Amino acid sequence: MIDQRILIAGAGIGGLTTALALHQRGADVVVLERAESLEPVGAGLTLWPNALQPLDRLGLSPALQRRGRAIEEGALRMWNGDLLKRTNPQRLAERFGRLPLAIHRGALHQTLRDTLPRDVLYAGKAVVRYEDDGQRVAVQCEDSSSFEGDLLVGADGLCSTVRQQMRPDLVLRYAGYAAWRGVVPCSAAPQQRESTELWGRGERFGIVPLGDDQLYWFATANYPAGRSVPAADHRADLMGRFGDWMSPVAALIDATPDEQLLYHDLYDIEPFRGWSAGRVTLLGDAAHPTTPNMGQGACMAIESAWLLARLLDEETTVEAALSRYERERAPRTAAVTRQSWQLGQVGQLSHGLACRFRNAVLQLLPSDVMERQLVGVVGKVV
Repeated sequence: MIDQRILIAGAGIGGLTTALALHQRGADVVVLERAESLEPVGAGLTLWPNALQPLDRLGLSPALQRRGRAIEEGALRMWNGDLLKRTNPQRLAERFGRLPLAIHRGALHQTLRDTLPRDVLYAGKAVVRYEDDGQRVAVQCEDSSSFEGDLLVGADGLCSTVRQQMRPDLVLRYAGYAAWRGVVPCSAAPQQRESTELWGRGERFGIVPLGDDQLYWFATANYPAGRSVPAADHRADLMGRFGDWMSPVAALIDATPDEQLLYHDLYDIEPFRGWSAGRVTLLGDAAHPTTPNMGQGACMAIESAWLLARLLDEETTVEAALSRYERERAPRTAAVTRQSWQLGQVGQLSHGLACRFRNAVLQLLPSDVMERQLVGVVGKVV
C-alpha cells in the first residue's frame, strides 16, 4: 500500500492512468488539470498489447472492449491502393492473447475518468510552479490556489510546465511535417474494414475503424513549422493533396466538419536522462514525447504509469522508486522515440527516386522481419 499524497499535473491519458494505478494501491491522489472541463477531446488511437496488459490489470478491459474495435487486418499501401505490405494482427493475438484495439481517445479518457473517484480530479488548475523542500512538494496554480504532497508527477504533456522548470535546457524538435486528424461515422465509408496507411511523396494518409461506429483518419504532409492556415482553408488543402488518392480518402475528408478537423505540427524531444529531481518526476509526453508514427504515445504513457505506481508501492523511499523508474523506462522509451522518428522520416520521403526505392524495399522485405520489429515494441511486459 502507498501511504502518500501524490499530486499529478495533467489529466490526460498518462495522468489519469497514473492516478488510477496509484489509487488502487492506496495512495491519496490529486489530479490538477489546466482545462476548465474534463470533456473528451482528440481523435483515434491504437492500444497495442503492451498497453492493454496494464489496462487489463486496472480492470478496464471490459469497458474498453465495448468502446473500442479490434484491429483484425491491416495494410501499408501506395497512395493509389497498390499493396506495399500486409500486416497480420492475428499473429499478435496468437502470441499475446489479444488483438490491438482501436478506440477514440475520448472513450479511453472517459473510461479512466469514470473509474476514478470524482473528488481526486480538479479542473481549471493550471500548474505554474512547484517548490520541493526535500520532504514535501508544494504546487502553485495559475488561479493562486496551492496544493501539497509527498510527490509531484508532471504528466502535463509535450509543453510540460513541470519539465520546463526542472529541465529548462530541453527544446522541442520539429519533425518536419504536420498532421490533420478527424473522426467520422462509419457510414462515410461503410466498406472500410482494414486498418490502412497510404504512402505518397512527402504525404501519408491513414484510416482506422474505431468502436462506437466511427472511423478515424489522419494525414501528414511536409511543411515548415508554425504554418498559419485559417481553419476554413484546411479542407481545400487536404483535397488538393489527397483528393485523388485511393477511395475512401476524399469521402472521409468531405465528411469531417470544419470544426472537428484537427491540425497541428508534430514534435518530440531528443531522448534525455534526468526525469526526476528530488520529489518531482515526469511521465508520458512530459518525459518521453514521441512522434505518432508507431502509435505508441499513449501506450508508452500507460506503461510508465503502471510501472511508476508499482515501484512506489515496492520501494521504501520515493527517491529509490524514482531512480528505478527512470532506469527501467528511459532505455525503452528512447528506443521507441528514435524508431518512430526514423519511420516518420522514411514515410515522409518526397523525392521520386527515393520513394520508388523505399516502396520496392518494402515490397521485398519478408513479413517476418517487420513482425519481429513490431513484437519488440508492442510485446513488452511491464
